[in-house]
Amino acid sequence: MSRTGPSVAEAIGRSRLLLACYLVVAVLLVAISAVRFQSPEQFGLVKELTDFDAFHIAGRLAGEGRVADAYDAAAMLKVQAEASPIASFMPWTYPPPFTLLMDSLARLPVGAAYALFALASFGFYLAVLRRIAGEWLLPVLIALLPIVMLNLRTGQNGFLVAGLIGAFLLAWRDRRAVAGLPLGLLVIKPHLAVGVGLLALFGRRWDVVGIAAAVVLAAAGAATLAYGVGVWADFLGAVREAGAFLAGGYYPMYRMTSAYAALLTFGVPAEAAMIGHAAIALAAVLALAWAALARLGFAARAALICTLSLFVSPYSYDYDLAILGIALAFVLPDLAARTSGRALAGLLALAWATGGYGMIVNAMQPEAGAAGQAGAGGGLALAGLLLVTLCVATGWLLHRPRAGASDALAPQGA
Repeated sequence: MSRTGPSVAEAIGRSRLLLACYLVVAVLLVAISAVRFQSPEQFGLVKELTDFDAFHIAGRLAGEGRVADAYDAAAMLKVQAEASPIASFMPWTYPPPFTLLMDSLARLPVGAAYALFALASFGFYLAVLRRIAGEWLLPVLIALLPIVMLNLRTGQNGFLVAGLIGAFLLAWRDRRAVAGLPLGLLVIKPHLAVGVGLLALFGRRWDVVGIAAAVVLAAAGAATLAYGVGVWADFLGAVREAGAFLAGGYYPMYRMTSAYAALLTFGVPAEAAMIGHAAIALAAVLALAWAALARLGFAARAALICTLSLFVSPYSYDYDLAILGIALAFVLPDLAARTSGRALAGLLALAWATGGYGMIVNAMQPEAGAAGQAGAGGGLALAGLLLVTLCVATGWLLHRPRAGASDALAPQGA
C-alpha cells in the first residue's frame, strides 16, 4: 500500500502556519458576519435574518417577559418580519434552558452577541478537538471546512453541542465523574445526546448519571424560576407546532440530514416517511446500545456513538454535522495508516459534499431557501444519503489491514 497519503496528511497536521491561517480566516469570517448581523447596510445589503437572529429575538422576547411569544410561531414570525423585510421562517423550539442562555446574550446588540457566541463556542470546540486529535487537528478541520464555515456564518450551536459531546467522551475515557457535566448540559439539544446517554447508562457509571441529572434539574429549575412553570407548556406547544410544520415541508428540507427529510422530498407521504425514519432511528438506537456494550477500542466506540447519534432525530440539520469532527478526530490517525492518498482525497471530497450540500443548493437555487409555506422546503434532501455513504466508506476503510502498529479497532476493555 502506498504511504503517500499518510505522509502528506502527517505533514499537513504538523503545519502550524496553515493552522494559523485557517484560524485567522475563521476570525475574519466572524468579524465580517458580525457587521452583517448588526449593520448590513455597511455592505450595501438589506437585513436578512440568519439563524442567530432567531436566537437573539427569542432571547430578547424572553427578557421582555414575552417568552410565550417566542414559543408561539405566529408571534415569533411576526417579530421576525418586523426585523427584516425579507421573509424568513424560524420558529423557536429550543428547551427553556437554552432560551435562558439566549436571554443573557440578547442583552448585547445582535452583532456583539453573535460574535461572542460564535467565537466562544468555536474556541470550546477547537479545545476539545485538539485534546482528541493532537497533531491531526488541522486535517480534521480541513475535512470539516464547509461545516465550520456554515456554523460560523450562521451563529448556529453546532460547535457547542459537538464540543459538549466530545468533552463528555474525553472525561468518560479518563473515568472522571465530571463527564456528567457536559452530559447534563446537552439538555439544550437532547435528541443529539442519545448515544452518550446510553453509554452512561449501560456503563453503569452512576456518579456520572447523578451529576448529569443534577445539571439537568438545575438548568430546568433556573429556567422555571426565570419564566414560571408555564414556560414548559409553551415549549411543548412549540414542539407540537414544529411537528406539524415538519410534516408540511415548511422547513428548508434540503438542509436536513434525516431519513425523514430525504423520503419526504422524494415524494413519500409524511406518515410513511416518518415510519421509514422511525425504523432507521430504531436501528440507530440499537446500534448505539451495541456500541456502548461491545468490546471495542475506545476510539472506535466514541466514533460510532458520535456518528450513529446523527440518525436518531427527524429534525437534524447540516450544522449538527460538527459532531462528525469529534468522530473523525478519534479515528483519523488509524484511518490514515490504512488508506492511500487517493482514498483519503475521495473521503475529503465526500465530506465536503456532505457538509456543503445545503450551501450548494442555496447558492444555485436561492429560492430553495424561501421556506415558510407548505411544500416550500426547497430541493431534494440528499445530505443524509451523502452522510450514509461517507460513514460506510469510512467504516470500510477502517477495516482494511494496517501496517505495523496495534489495531485501534481491535476488541479492548474500553
